[in-house]
Amino acid sequence: MSGVKYDELLRRVQQHEETITQLVEIIAVTNRRLSELERKQNEQSHTYSLT
Repeated sequence: MSGVKYDELLRRVQQHEETITQLVEIIAVTNRRLSELERKQNEQSHTYSLT
């Protein structure tokens, strides 16, 4: 494999790694938000059931 093709493949793999990292971070933030919304909804449901 020529050096140019190897360098291009290496660059693309590094870009994919960065993209995957960003996507995983987005998923983590989304999961935290969903957990927080679920917790708040459960608190409200619990409050309504007590009144």
